[in-house]
Amino acid sequence: MKIKKPIRISLPKQTSIEIEKAIKNGLFKIGEKIPSEPDLVKEFGVSRNTIREAIQSLIQAGVLESRQGNGTYVIAISKFEANILNRLNNSKTSEVHEVRICLEKEIVKLAAQRRSDDDLENIKNALNQRNLTKSSFIENSEADLEFHLAIAKASHNSIFYDLYKSLSQYICTSVAQRLKSTNMEEKMIYQLHIELFEAISSQNIEKSEEIIIKILEI
Repeated sequence: MKIKKPIRISLPKQTSIEIEKAIKNGLFKIGEKIPSEPDLVKEFGVSRNTIREAIQSLIQAGVLESRQGNGTYVIAISKFEANILNRLNNSKTSEVHEVRICLEKEIVKLAAQRRSDDDLENIKNALNQRNLTKSSFIENSEADLEFHLAIAKASHNSIFYDLYKSLSQYICTSVAQRLKSTNMEEKMIYQLHIELFEAISSQNIEKSEEIIIKILEI
C-alpha cells in the first residue's frame, strides 16, 4: 500500500473552515450579512487576501452569496446543506416528499423512544407557538417547522437532526404551498399536532408514526 504524505492546509482553507464553524454555531445566521472584510481580518488575525479567498471558496460552495453593493450573506449552514439544497432544487417534488416521509417516520419513532422531560418541554413550547401563529403562510410554515425540529432534536440522533435541518428551507416552502392549497380545516391540523405531541409524550411509537403519516398526507 502506498502511504500518502500529510498535506498542510492553507491559511485560506483554515479560515473558510472557521467561518463555516461560526455559521454552524449561530454566530453568523442564515439570511444575515456577514461582517465586513476589515472586521473579519481583525477577528481572524489574517490578511485581507486570505479573507477574500476564504469567502470566495464559501460562495462557490453555496454557503455564502455575494450581493452586488450590499455585502455577503449566509444562505446555507454548511457545504453539506448547500449540496443538499442544490440536489433538492433539481429533484421532483414527489421524490422530496417521499424522502421527507421516510425521514420523519424514523425521527418520531426515535423521539417517542428517547425523549427526555426537557425534550417534551421544548416540543410543547414549539407546539404552543405553532398553534398560536395566525399570520402569513410563510410564518405559519416556519412555526410548524420549529415544532418538527424540536421533535428531531428529541430523537437524539445528531445525523437525523442535521439532515432534517438541512432540508428545512425546502420543507418550509413546501409546507407554505400546501397550507395555501389544502382544504382541511386548521382545527383538524391543530388537533393532529396535539395528538403527535401526546403520542411522543406517552412513548407510543406506533401512534406517533401513524399521526405523522396523517400530517404529511395533508
